[in-house]
Amino acid sequence: MRRLLAAATVLVSLLVVACGGDTDAGVTRGPASAPLVALTFDDGLNGETTRQVADLLEQAGMQGTFFVVGQTVEEQASLARALLEHGHVIGNHSYDHERAQADDREYAELGRAEAEFRRVLGVCPRYFRPPYGTETRYTKAAVRGAGMRTILWDVEVADWSEDDAARLAQHVLERVRPGSVVLLHDGSDGHPGADRTVLLRALPTILEGLRAKGLRSVGVDELLGERPYLASC
Repeated sequence: MRRLLAAATVLVSLLVVACGGDTDAGVTRGPASAPLVALTFDDGLNGETTRQVADLLEQAGMQGTFFVVGQTVEEQASLARALLEHGHVIGNHSYDHERAQADDREYAELGRAEAEFRRVLGVCPRYFRPPYGTETRYTKAAVRGAGMRTILWDVEVADWSEDDAARLAQHVLERVRPGSVVLLHDGSDGHPGADRTVLLRALPTILEGLRAKGLRSVGVDELLGERPYLASC
């Protein structure tokens, strides 16, 4: 019997690997079967910059996903509500943008941010993006326990350090493909007033380039074919 159980365990492990490996691993992209991508924006809310990003998307007939630092929500509640009302998706980017520590068994950042979104906006984001993309077994357990999904990316262009808008746009358009999740930043670590001028200058070219490729930016929810918010949190 033990040999049978051992053999079954090995078989299940092989099947898990064959079907995509770690079942708790973050999603890096959507299906390539439709001409859709997800432009995602981290580290806000960031006042007028976030508003201008949303305006540019809307003028192009596109939508974005904003991974918001929870502590920014109360002071910028009207901005967060405007994003929701205009069809953009709000995701959880932790409460105060601290990097997850390998020995932090509680990992309260996710739940603390969810509570803030629910209190101020009345929504419980389905999607979580860990600050700096740092995942631990405890962040994964917190996401799993909350019934959420971790969203990572497959296109990263270090936009936070880029000083040339044309080059930034070029790097995005060279890498983007149907199903891509693109990492961009409308803020910096949740600090108000962060200068994201280069992104604002690059974004119209990125959006025009997507259209020329026959691609459209949608919320992560539409890319993955699911609801963006949980029934409760």
